[in-house]
Amino acid sequence: METMKKPPRLHSDERREAIVLAVKQVFAEKGFEGTTTKELAKAAGVSEALIFKHFPNKESLYDAMCDACAKGIDAAEFTRIMSLDPSTSTLVILVHFLISKIAHDITGDAEIKHRLMARSILGDGDFARLMLERVAGRVMPKFEECIKTANKTKDLNEIPIQSNLRFWFVHHLAVGLRLIDMPDRPAIDYKVAKESLIEQATWFALLGMGVKSEAIKRHYNPKALSLLGK
Repeated sequence: METMKKPPRLHSDERREAIVLAVKQVFAEKGFEGTTTKELAKAAGVSEALIFKHFPNKESLYDAMCDACAKGIDAAEFTRIMSLDPSTSTLVILVHFLISKIAHDITGDAEIKHRLMARSILGDGDFARLMLERVAGRVMPKFEECIKTANKTKDLNEIPIQSNLRFWFVHHLAVGLRLIDMPDRPAIDYKVAKESLIEQATWFALLGMGVKSEAIKRHYNPKALSLLGK
């Protein structure tokens, strides 16, 4: 009778990474304070002793998970957008994807991050600050360059709102939509399809930023952008 082969043992760094990936769901569901190391070990499929071999305490494991989440936000489509020249067109694309990825991305890992963000904002805010600093550092410079270019090409109305605040207001609109949709039964029934809601929110955000309606009509093609994101 043949004996079953044991799965190959992971190297120390691989095991550490596997533990970090495995515990995100638990932290997202119960928060830092509500999670025990026993529950974290169970989620990772290891013993508590092995948890403490790689992480001296729960805080260090949580910090490692936060770092992993922050490093993982560079979606492929955003990488492509960052390579585009600053323009009104790029600004429209950026706003659409910022809203669609935050408000409508319901993949497992994205949903976990949204729940971690919500818990963090209601708690000490550390995880939220880390993630938002990463988003700002990654996206805001391109956003502000596009604002300047759109202004030069006369595609913007003159409004008394700082360019960095325009970025954050767009971001907060997307986060608000995500939070409303987070329960199994959304808190609000907008009575429109998700795709239409994203389109409406994008128009609202662009108009609020001062982008002229004729410029939005010229550059905004939601169907084409949905293909770009695949």
